Amino acid sequence: MGNVTRSCLSRGLLPVALALVGVAASGCRSHGVPGSSGAAGNAAGGATSGGGGVVGGGGAGGIAAACAGASDPRTVVASQRILRLTMNETLNTVRYLFDDTEAAALVSDKIIGDGDDSDERARRFPPLQAYNLGSDELIRVDRVAQHVGDYVLTNFASATGCATASDACASTYLDKLAARAYRRRLASDEQARFRALYSKLRTSQQVNGYEVTFTIQEATGYAVQALLSSPQMLWRWELGDAAVASASPVVPLTDEELATDLAFFLTDRPPDDTLLEAAAAGTLRPNLATHTESLLASRVARDWLRTILETYFFISQVPLAPVDTSKVPTFTASTASDMVLEARKFLDHALWTGNLTDVLVSRTAFLNPNLATNIYDVPVPAGATAIDFVQTTLPADRRAGLLTNAAFLTARVRSDPHALLVPRGLLVASTLLCMPHPGPDMTTSNDTQRIMFPQQTAQEQVAGRAGVPLCASCHDNFDPYGLALDNYDTIGRFRTSDDLGKPVDAHTRLPLALGGDAVANAAELAQVLATKPAFTNCMARTLLQYAMVEQDTFVEVPLPPQQAGCATADVVQRYQAASGKTFGDLVRATVTAPAFALRKTVP
Repeated sequence: MGNVTRSCLSRGLLPVALALVGVAASGCRSHGVPGSSGAAGNAAGGATSGGGGVVGGGGAGGIAAACAGASDPRTVVASQRILRLTMNETLNTVRYLFDDTEAAALVSDKIIGDGDDSDERARRFPPLQAYNLGSDELIRVDRVAQHVGDYVLTNFASATGCATASDACASTYLDKLAARAYRRRLASDEQARFRALYSKLRTSQQVNGYEVTFTIQEATGYAVQALLSSPQMLWRWELGDAAVASASPVVPLTDEELATDLAFFLTDRPPDDTLLEAAAAGTLRPNLATHTESLLASRVARDWLRTILETYFFISQVPLAPVDTSKVPTFTASTASDMVLEARKFLDHALWTGNLTDVLVSRTAFLNPNLATNIYDVPVPAGATAIDFVQTTLPADRRAGLLTNAAFLTARVRSDPHALLVPRGLLVASTLLCMPHPGPDMTTSNDTQRIMFPQQTAQEQVAGRAGVPLCASCHDNFDPYGLALDNYDTIGRFRTSDDLGKPVDAHTRLPLALGGDAVANAAELAQVLATKPAFTNCMARTLLQYAMVEQDTFVEVPLPPQQAGCATADVVQRYQAASGKTFGDLVRATVTAPAFALRKTVP
């Protein structure tokens, strides 16, 4: 690991934490090999760097060679690394190691959840994309450790299970706790160091000129505080078997590392005792499908994976949408909350009860009277109340899946109601098709076009940009999607006239890269996209990118969108081999892919 670039912790931990960590332990996050998207990436299999991501083989788009299946080294995208837990993972770890009471206290005391990634409105995709391990976060981590240590001290009997305080019982508790916190068996030197820490705390010592001996409860609380400050707890290790790594360009994760990645991927929680026991016994890898199936059947996993897609589709950002409520008084805080909940229920239904394409074509909705009357303009479903959202079916000519979901349409609005077309077009292109956007063109002609927006229909806006080659070269790739959504106002209400009072004309022709199909409206757009490899490729790439955790570990962007890079193509092939073509099948395909369980070795 000598060449791994590291962003190391520089911190003033408590002496007990320093004693636990030891000189050899380093709490650093690997950012990969210098030039890993260039020289090292090429050495791993011919991947080439391209602004915004690594482009793997798909047989087109400037790629030298087509993918060669699962044995292709380009299916492995991440190097050996050490990953910092997110704050939400830290919170869930506290919940797992201790209980819901202490986890809730960390939130209520604003130690966790105050603007970090455990707050759904602050969460981004992937989670570590916006995660900045600065001094404020280090202070937050120390506060978490101290808070939990105090909790164990105050609630010693219930926390440790020691009805009578004794060194033997406290030591047994700490040994088990350390293995669960490290998410693996402790090495002999680690165990010896941790036991020595507790013994030292129980030994009489000089503190500020006074002779002090900590009680069993105090020593246990301080040991817990040190444990929660240790790199082994705060970081996820993906180094693999050292013996294999020394002789191979690719190394498999150890069983315990695989258990950790599987648990955090599917639940955002650490591996439970079942996974850890399977890892320790060497039975996890040969029974990976069984363990994956067990997790996928749990409510925790289904809720978390749906949460990830909520984040990806910006649903959690709806309450922050810059809607001018003087012009759209219907958009209240209550309506925004209803929209988010309805989108959540829709995703739950689409992801877990049908095919993957139901995300695009399902007309199922879950409405309360507010949404039925004020947003979707349909009869209130029988039994619906302000808090009871009832399943219903939306009109086929007006609604189709996520594309016409009010929350999705509202998530990326701008304060200017005349500027809906571009952000919505980009939203569809980026989230449903994974088409990269080169960035805004700040030319004079572009400024002129924007000045004209308030006087132009959506069709006129698109035609104006199409007449300027510099604009058209970019906008032709996403304007058609925004145009097809023109039947929906700022908050997703269906309309036949735009803000100028002119009839809406949503017909368009899709980009040539996607086949150039003609569509008349959003419902037709959804049906066409559901048939395109681009949608499946994008969803596979998205899930794999989340599984890779870090934004700087790029999964190749599918260029052109009808084809996929090698890592994504491998996942898609596994998904297509399944009988159901469900979202669950896509998750299973991701877990069994080489990218999930293998890492490129770092010299």
